[in-house]
Amino acid sequence: EGDACEEASGELRITSDIKEVEPIISSDVFDPSHTYQFPLGPGGPYLCSQGAGGEFTHFYPGTYHAVDFECPVGTSVLAVGDGTILEVQQENTVTGCHVSNLFRWNSVMLRLNDGVHVEYVHIRPNSCLLKVGDTVRAGDKLCETGDVGFCPTPHLHLQMHKSAAKNAPTIPFALRDAQGKAVIPVAGEWYG
Repeated sequence: EGDACEEASGELRITSDIKEVEPIISSDVFDPSHTYQFPLGPGGPYLCSQGAGGEFTHFYPGTYHAVDFECPVGTSVLAVGDGTILEVQQENTVTGCHVSNLFRWNSVMLRLNDGVHVEYVHIRPNSCLLKVGDTVRAGDKLCETGDVGFCPTPHLHLQMHKSAAKNAPTIPFALRDAQGKAVIPVAGEWYG
């Protein structure tokens, strides 16, 4: 497992367990009922540093429709809608763009009352105020942003799914801006 280098008769051979991932072109259609409250508290506006189909990490079904918002560590993360906490992972502390951090993030998963599952990723260690089974209302504080896992800068990674399955593809969604208008965040634009 992992990368391995071997010299055999003066020839360097390199092997790796990294697999090629074919970029996808999404045919998913946006459902306007998947429009929710903005996920970050006061302190904005916040830069969308990666949107749907982003080439850094949003290029496969499990993250394709995700969005990233740059924000200082400790920014309040809010429930985008009414729902129930399904999962809390907040013990990891690694940070930075090292491959060993790829699956070592902290997150909260919220099942909204409309059946959509929302995942808030890279949260600050031990900042979640709730436990599995707690119910929340739109705008309730869930936790704080962090820079945990494969994370080049502090940001909130937000993605939505139709189920809680580990391999569930993401779905398109919109967020309400400060004026209440539905927007699909685009990389390079400011929101909140």
